[in-house]
Amino acid sequence: MVDGLESTLLADTSEMVQRGMPTPLSEENPTLFDYKQEVEEHGYPLLSGDRDLNRSSLVAEAAIVTRTSERSTFNRLATAEGLRNVHERSLFALYTGSITSRTAAALVKQTQGIPRATARQIEAILLPTAATASDASMALRIKRARERLHPEAASDRRSRAETGRSLMWWPEPDGMAVLQAYLPAEDVLSIYNTVSMHSNLLASSEEQRPLGQLRADVFRDSLIEGWPGQHAKKQPPFVGLTIPALQLLTDPERGTANLEGYGPIPIGAALLLAARAPTLRAILTDPWTGSVLDLGRKRYKPSKALRDFLRVRDEHCRFPGCRRAPESSEFDHIEDWAAGGVTSTQNAQLLCKRHQIYKHVLGWRAVHLGNGSLQWRTPHGVTELELPDGLLYPRALGPEPTPIQAMLPGTSIDAQAKRLLCWDETAEIPGIPDTGPEPRDGDG
Repeated sequence: MVDGLESTLLADTSEMVQRGMPTPLSEENPTLFDYKQEVEEHGYPLLSGDRDLNRSSLVAEAAIVTRTSERSTFNRLATAEGLRNVHERSLFALYTGSITSRTAAALVKQTQGIPRATARQIEAILLPTAATASDASMALRIKRARERLHPEAASDRRSRAETGRSLMWWPEPDGMAVLQAYLPAEDVLSIYNTVSMHSNLLASSEEQRPLGQLRADVFRDSLIEGWPGQHAKKQPPFVGLTIPALQLLTDPERGTANLEGYGPIPIGAALLLAARAPTLRAILTDPWTGSVLDLGRKRYKPSKALRDFLRVRDEHCRFPGCRRAPESSEFDHIEDWAAGGVTSTQNAQLLCKRHQIYKHVLGWRAVHLGNGSLQWRTPHGVTELELPDGLLYPRALGPEPTPIQAMLPGTSIDAQAKRLLCWDETAEIPGIPDTGPEPRDGDG
């Protein structure tokens, strides 16, 4: 039921933003969303009232408010708009708690890109079953109905889907991660069967590793070291690694190093990786907070040293929630150069191209607060504190908060009021003096 209400809120908010409803920030600066002026100044190839750009900016704001990733919020918004604009009956079923949000999301996802009449036909057929069937069963039923009623040929849909090929990864606990490839089904099966064949050959010998580990090791070795029989091995690509010297000396068993783009890994694993590094770089960090202070480089030009500094301090795009690598990000002046901003560590950050557009065109603002910490403000006034990943113990960045005052200072609560509130007459209320006179019997 809550998911149904959230879907309505997300979809309606998106529509309001697309209609260009005024916000406090836009009223404060009427030229803020003047795309023509901004395009001429910054050179970004944008169209006036770009719907996709406004939509992505709204997704970023909603992700900040809900503390979720932009990808997750984008999917939730897509589901919300599908329910609000196409599958109203499913939305009302969510309101009443008759179906699950997972089934509703599967219905929207499977009916995207097909005529509205066909999408509603699938909904009408399956909605009664969704009240009692499991999510897994409904996902399969929706998929089959889509294939049966889809007006477009399967070959045409396949050709369009192939343009979305991608390779992704995400971190897992204890120094591990997952690699995911989105490819045609026959390619995935070919890769898997090839890896399985080599793994089965190893498993037939005196190999002690389980088959699952063998598949993972063969897959890893084939990409990094090369298939067996290949003599020419390429140098592995650059991997950023920070090993704290104090932890290495004092507690090597429990200490951790920082793998760029991932986070903490055991020092032992870091040392094995560092043993193959062609060069090492000295980095000075604050031993208590972990913040990067300086780089041990003296032979490079300042611009090169500053880029190296940002790569180590920021590790990725500094927009809230964005994890694009330094190779996909660019140097950005926090305070624009044209507005008097200087080129320094206190006025620099890494930003990917999309989030540079947010900052320079859509009115997102960033302020450096020290130690590499940034305060971001969205076009609609939402603020978010973005800290560097390596900052272990951030110091307070603002003044001490004002002590909370009593709700009703100076007010006394007599025994009769306590009885009406079901309060223990002998209990003391913190912050409120209990000096009022006790009422006599018969007093109103």
